[in-house]
Formats: sequence, structure tokens, C-alpha cells
Amino acid sequence: MRLSSPVLLVFLFIAVYFFGTAVPLPLQRGLLALSITLKSFVICLLPFLIFGLLFSAFYRLGRVASRTIFWILVLVCSSNFLAVYVSQFFGRAVYAVNLGLSSLEAGRTLEPLFLLQFPRLIPNSLALVSGVLAGIFAAKFFRNRAMALLTGVDGCVAKLLRCVLALVPFFLVGFLLKMKYDGLLAVIVRRYAAIAVLIVVAVVAYLFLFYYVASGFNFRRTASSLRHMLSPAICAFSSMSSAATLPYTLVAVEKNCANGLLARSMATTTSNIHLIGDCFAIPIFIYAILSSYGFPPPPAALYFFFAVQFVVAKFSVAGVPAGGIIVMLPIIERCFGFHSEMSSLIFSLYVIMDPICTCANVLGNGALAQFADRTVFRNSQG
Repeated sequence: MRLSSPVLLVFLFIAVYFFGTAVPLPLQRGLLALSITLKSFVICLLPFLIFGLLFSAFYRLGRVASRTIFWILVLVCSSNFLAVYVSQFFGRAVYAVNLGLSSLEAGRTLEPLFLLQFPRLIPNSLALVSGVLAGIFAAKFFRNRAMALLTGVDGCVAKLLRCVLALVPFFLVGFLLKMKYDGLLAVIVRRYAAIAVLIVVAVVAYLFLFYYVASGFNFRRTASSLRHMLSPAICAFSSMSSAATLPYTLVAVEKNCANGLLARSMATTTSNIHLIGDCFAIPIFIYAILSSYGFPPPPAALYFFFAVQFVVAKFSVAGVPAGGIIVMLPIIERCFGFHSEMSSLIFSLYVIMDPICTCANVLGNGALAQFADRTVFRNSQG
């Protein structure tokens, strides 16, 4: 079982919810201190992870034909940006209706036993820009010799990801104990289920509309396309990995598209960077958590700035469980002022929703490939 799987996280939630008060207070404070320390360690590693993922992604993109890569980047960025903006309206509805997530009353709060912070050696923004430029440069000028470097980078990134994912349960348990002690965990159990349902309804409606447009506004063709994508969707839900689902996605995309070669190329390239599920779940959870802690909703200019960073950051997301939220935490904290407890909450909620998000991501990739097949690749020979 993956250490960061939703099953384990649900078990941690249940255990802390029912037995958290039985844990001695000094141990709770020590576990909270450990969680804060581990979070600082993960943030310290994050720039190296971002650089490696972006280098790998843009090196592979750089090996694709220039016209194809141009349209892939335009379509992926446009689709992710549109989904993030549409999800904002659902998030504002959550904030306005409030769903019972009123500001928590001031009361007792669990304090860490100690504080140990790792320094942030490299800004995430520098890692992001340098990863993109290095990947494009290596693909253009060192196409053959860079393969050995790419293998080494991929190996280092895989080790870093395994390290980060192995720390997830230890990272979360202290913050869960704090939420229990502070009285927030009961609010989560009672109220956030409604938000999860809202996310599912929103993303299903959006994906259906996406397939309807990609199918030329033909309802019968839309139903056929969705039927072909059923196997990839089931595989994505169970594996929580777009990469593991890719063989099924390619078969379905070939059935849905006229230009099979380019459509397959599109689906392969976008499997880990076009993430409709993340574009809905993360913003809606942000609004819900802001409401829970009594923070004001973000102004339009700030949300636009966040959306741009969100789209760029998605190029550094690995196709592994929790990959979508790991690289987003620093951006969320910087844009919306999330503190450690809020970050651990959105992390926990995201991991629980990960099967649904991955399923939506795969379905979105199929829709984007079909849309590209009907528009920019219509007259291309496959």
C-alpha cells in the first residue's frame, strides 16, 4: 500500500478523530513539532524536485516538432487556466453560502514542543525558470548527449519523490492532532463532505461540456467518446496515476480521433501537465479553508496572479499520488497566507480526493486530444 494513499489517510483521520484525546499532551506537542520540522524539510527539497520535473518535461517537449509543441503548450495552458477560472465561481459559491464553515471561535490551541526550521536554499521561482530553460536548451543543443543526464535527473527526482511521499503520514499526524485539539477536525468531518460532492458535480459537468465541444456539439458522438474513455477512467481512479493509465488512454484516444498519431502524441505529452481535476479541487478547497479560518476571499487581481502561477507550476507535477498538491503548497501559502495547519488541511483533503482528481485528469486529457484533433491537427497527416 502507498504510504500516502487515501486509505491510509482516512485511517489516520478516523484514529485521530476518535482517539486523539487519549494521546498524552506532551506527545501531541512533540508530534506537532515533528510535523512542522518535516514540512520545513519538504519545502527545502522542493526547488530541486521542481527543477528536475521541469527539466524532464521540457526536454521531452523540446524533442517534439516545433509546431506541435507550440500548439500543445497553447492548448494545455489555455485549458488549465480556463478550468482554474471556472472553478473560482464554485469556490466563491462555497465561500458565500459558507456551508456552516464559519470562523472558528477563539479557544485553546496546541503549541509545538520545539521548532526546527530548514533554510530555503533556492527560491521556487528560480528553480521553475531554470528547469524550463535548461530542459529546452538541452533538447535543442545536446539532444543525444542529454539522454544520459535526463536518466540521472529522472532517477534523482524519483528518489526525492519517494522520500517526500514516505514522510507524508508523519507530516500529517501532528497537524491532525492539532486540528483535533483545536476543535477543527469535527468541523471537517461534518462539513467538508458537502464540498467534496460539489467538486465532483462541478468537474463532471465541466468535462461533459468539454467532450460536447470536442465532439462538434454532437450528443451521440459525445456519448461514444465518453464510453471509450470509461476504461482509462476506471484505471485512473484505482491507480491514482495518469502515467500508469496512459496505455488505456492511448487506445481510447485513437478511437475518438481521426488523426491517431498526433492525438496519441498529444495525450502522451499532456498526461502529467493537463490536470482538470486539480484545477477544480484545489481552488474550491482554498475558498472553503479561507472561509473556515475567517480569511477574506481573494481579490480578482490576486486570483489572476495565482492562476498564472498555478498553470506554470502544473508543468512540474509528477504523475504520482499527491504530486499535484506538493508543488502547489508554497504558491498557496504565498498567495493566500495559509499557515501550517491550513496547508496540512488542504493536503489531507487533496489526498483523499486524489482518485477522483486523477480520474478527471485522464478524462480531461482525452477531451483535449479530441479537441486538438478537430481543430489544430485537422489537416495534419498522422
